[in-house]
Amino acid sequence: MSGADWRSPSAYEDLRSLDAPGFAWEFLRRNPAFQRDRKRLEEAAKRGTLSAEEADAFARRWGVRFRGEEG
Repeated sequence: MSGADWRSPSAYEDLRSLDAPGFAWEFLRRNPAFQRDRKRLEEAAKRGTLSAEEADAFARRWGVRFRGEEG
């Protein structure tokens, strides 16, 4: 997490240029519960134990979708 002063307007200058989905992503990626769920999902994927149902539940809970494999 950044050490920037959250009360300082200059800490938010980069956010001014974001569109709605970009701003939503910046908000979501800082959410501690999202970070925990995402880490758990990534660890399951690395172990090869991630199920489609688990990935779908994550996507429904957080309103995000994963890109399909290219190729």
